Parts: sequence; structure tokens; C-alpha cells
Amino acid sequence: MSYKHFCFYFTILFSFISFGQDLSTEGLQKMEDKELQILFTEVQNDSIKAEKVAKYYLLRAKKKKDTLKIAKGYNNLSSIFNSKKSIQYADSLISLTKNINSPTYPGIGYLLKARIHNSNGDIKEATENYFIAYELSVKNDNLSYQVFTLGRLIFLKSIWGDKREALRLQKKRHSIIKSKVYTDKTYDVSKNGNKDSVAVAKDELNSIFIFSFCYLNLRKLDSATIYVNKGLLKSKSYKGLDQEIVIDYFNELLIEINYYKKDYTHVIRNTDSLLLKLNFNDNKETFQNLYYFKGISLIKTDKYKDGIRLLKKSDSIFEAENLQIKQPYQRELFELLLEHYISENNPKQQIKYLNKLILADSVIIKKYQYFEPNLIKKFETPELIKEKERLIASLSQSNKKKSVTLWWVLGLLSISLFVIGFYINRQRVFKKRFDTLILKNEAFNKSNEEKPTKNELSKEIINEILEHLEVFETNEAYLSQDLSMQTMAKSFGTNYKYLSTVINLQKGKNFSNYINDLRVEYSYHELNQNPKFRKYTIKAISKDCGFKSAESFSKSFYKKFGIYPSYYIKQLNKNFEANS
Repeated sequence: MSYKHFCFYFTILFSFISFGQDLSTEGLQKMEDKELQILFTEVQNDSIKAEKVAKYYLLRAKKKKDTLKIAKGYNNLSSIFNSKKSIQYADSLISLTKNINSPTYPGIGYLLKARIHNSNGDIKEATENYFIAYELSVKNDNLSYQVFTLGRLIFLKSIWGDKREALRLQKKRHSIIKSKVYTDKTYDVSKNGNKDSVAVAKDELNSIFIFSFCYLNLRKLDSATIYVNKGLLKSKSYKGLDQEIVIDYFNELLIEINYYKKDYTHVIRNTDSLLLKLNFNDNKETFQNLYYFKGISLIKTDKYKDGIRLLKKSDSIFEAENLQIKQPYQRELFELLLEHYISENNPKQQIKYLNKLILADSVIIKKYQYFEPNLIKKFETPELIKEKERLIASLSQSNKKKSVTLWWVLGLLSISLFVIGFYINRQRVFKKRFDTLILKNEAFNKSNEEKPTKNELSKEIINEILEHLEVFETNEAYLSQDLSMQTMAKSFGTNYKYLSTVINLQKGKNFSNYINDLRVEYSYHELNQNPKFRKYTIKAISKDCGFKSAESFSKSFYKKFGIYPSYYIKQLNKNFEANS
């Protein structure tokens, strides 16, 4: 069960209707603070728009010297991203409100930091910030924050720590939810005092869900099943807009429970049913989880090939999406695939999955040591490393023998291959250059067709767009992967033809090259200044810089600097080691 699914009950649903608000500075100036906050909620999934609204809200609050509204502005900005910038905004919020003893502040700042650290896989920092937020919620008698933070602490404790203690905390949390004081406050927040309040019903559902999760991790499977069935029954009368999502989460948890009950037929059948309902792009982590449990269940029912095929699909999602080890059982995925490649006598794949197991063990041990320092957990990491070294040595020896056998053939063919290769490569280079020239010519012709007349583009328009571009570059908005000329022009309050013309004339390049150059320059400075950034994979760096693939990032980097980023990182690390 993924962390995303465990926390479904913390999602707040908004039903504001958007009427295409004006996001220009003039349009924002006309709005009241409350309207700006509503607008921020509407555009929160669009990081560029959300950041613009949030920064304007913060600027206005600072002019008014309104501490609580300044804090709200920092809150908004921190909630947009999962980055060091977000942590800085959260720290600013905490610093600003550290002497305010309100139900909300500064506790929400610690919650924001915990969320960001957890998203980045740092559960130590996440847990410590959740605990500070919990202590503040108790001090300030904020029951909703107590319920919120306890839920997260229970989740982490149930997986990595004392599972009985996690269940005890859940019983404490449940007693808060069922208390009259908490229920009355929930009615007040929901502005609905009847017994069918969606907010109250959702609290009850999430409490049922957490009980089932705790019992699953304790391997008290009958108790876990009782709570899941209770949740599914109660979900039928739940009136929330996320009713189907809630039902899906309970069904996914039931699949996991039945796997541990060894009811593999149920797992296979219900997994197929759930996969048909879900959209892959919105539920990649769920697909990875379901492929895993169905794959093992197929292997257990003597359908080995089909099972291995699904485990490979599960692993491919895990790898492509850079998913983190969030539960100990995920290690078994790599272990089963390693056993498969051992049976196939495939040393290269064996080394690959030995590396994955070693990495998984290091993550798992670190998390266990943090939550339960006295817990003795046996892992075979030293043996795995020895086996990996043996395989590499064996593979190297095998390749050496093959190279000796083929050496005389390669010697005879080397001259002819060199001549042929030189000719083919020269033709390919010429063809590539020719195609580039053709594309540039087409792009030039197209820009001329779309270029407005001189009369259409006044100095005022040019200056206004240049001012927007300056803010755009300062705020590093080009790092968004969802960026397009149309959305960017709309956020500037202009049209894309004008924007394209100004970029072409003032920046000396087309829109695509302009954005790519900004992203590459950002990566260049980060690699120089941030040693941690150099430890990321090329794929992770490209994603962080706004590129949709590692290949497009590498090409843009090479085009700008004449070397590939992998080579540049390698040389930077060498220089760093030489100077340290």
C-alpha cells in the first residue's frame, strides 16, 4: 500500500468554479485578499499560475505588514513545490510566527517541511518535523492537527517501527475523532451541522482505513479484513466527491491482505478488476504495486512466465518513475528477478539486480535504525556485494577469452571497417547538418508568417513582455515541464505571436531554444554550486530542470557547452576530489 493511498483521507476537496480570471497584475490588483486565496486554490495544480498569484498575495501582505497574511503567503508558496525553495518558504513562515501561539502557527510550517522531506524520501527529517507539529498542536489544543500528524506518525511507525505502538497511537487518534469536541469543530469547519456531514464521514472512513493498515502490518489478517469490509460498506453511503477513489483504496488494501492470506485467486481476479478502472498516468505507483502482487500470485499458482512478465513491468515503472523504497516488501521484487536471471544464467542482469538489492538494503536498514535503534535486522548485504564482485570477475574473464578468439578477425577487418565507417559517418553528419538547415529555414519561414506587423507591436507591448520575461527568469518558472508558449503568453496577459516575436527579436532565438538555454544554464550553475545535485542521475537532473527526457537535456547541454553533462559532472567530481 503506497503512502499516497494511505493519506487519501487528508485530501481537502474544493468546489470553487473558475470563470477564467484575469491573471495579469491589473487583474490581481482588483481582487480582494479572499478572492486571491480562492484563485490560488483554483490554479494550484498549475505551478506557474499558482506561484504568480501566491507571490502577489505575499507582496500585498508585506505592504500591509499583516503578519498572519504574510504567513499565509509563505504557506501558499511552500505548498506549490517539493524543493529546497519550498523548505526556505516554510522556514520563513516558522521564523515569522514562532512567537505566535495560535492553533495554526507556527505548526503548519513544520507540517509543510515534513511533507517536503517525506516526498524527497528523508523520513528522519519528515518524522522530526511531524513530531514538532504534533507537540505544538497539543500545546495549542488544535485537534485537527493532532489527528493529521498522528496519522502520518502512525503510518511510518507501522511500517518501520513498533507496530503494536502504532496500533496504540491509532486507538488514541480514533478516540479524538469520535469525541464530541472534535466532531463539533469538524461541523463548524465544514459549515454543516447535520449528522451526514461529509467531513465527519471522511474522518470515520480514514480511521477505519488506518485500523486495517495497522492490523495488516501486524499480520492480524482477519482483523484487517473486518475493517476493510466495514470501510467498503460505509463507503457506499459516503457522499464525498472522492467516493470511487476511497472504494478503490480499500479494494487495493484488500488485495494486499488476501495476498498474505495466500488467497492468490482473489488477488489475481481483483487486481484485474481494479486495473481496468484506473488511469495509468494518474496512478503509476498503484499500477507498480498491483503488478507486483499479481505477479507473485501468478508465480505461486504455477504461471511462472506470466508472473515474471508482470514483475518486470512493476520494476520498469519503479525505475522509470524513480520510485522510492517505501515498504520493506518491495525488496522482494528485486530478489525474485535476481533469482529469475540466475536461473537463466544471465550475469549482466544478475549484477543489475544485485545492485538494486544492495541499494534497497541500505535504505531499509537506515529507516529501521532511525525508528527502532535496538531492532536487530539481518540483511545479506556483505554476501550480496561478494556475489556481485564474483559475477563481475567471471564476466570479465569470459569476455577476455572471447576477445582473444576474435582478435585476429577484428584485425583483418579493422582497416576496411574504418574506411566504410568514415564514409557512412561523413554522410550522416552531412545529412544531419542539411536537415538542421532545412528545419531552421522552415522555422524562420513560419516565424515570419506569424510575425505581426511593426504597427501591431508597440514599444509599450515590447517593454511589458520584457518585464514579464525578467520576472519569469528570476522566479525560475522555466523549470516547469508543463510550460508552453500558449500558457506562458496567457500568464503574461498577451498572445503567443507577440511573445514569440519579442523572444526572437530581443533574445535572438526562438521560444524552444530560449527555454532550453535557461534550463541548461540553471543546471550548469546547480552542478557547479551544489555537490548534492551532482549525485543525481542524468534523468533526475533533466526532470528537475524541466526537460521531459534525459536525452533532450543531454542534447541541449551539448549544444550549449560542447560537452555532455555526464562528462562535465565526472570532471567536476575529479576537480573536487583533487582540491579536497
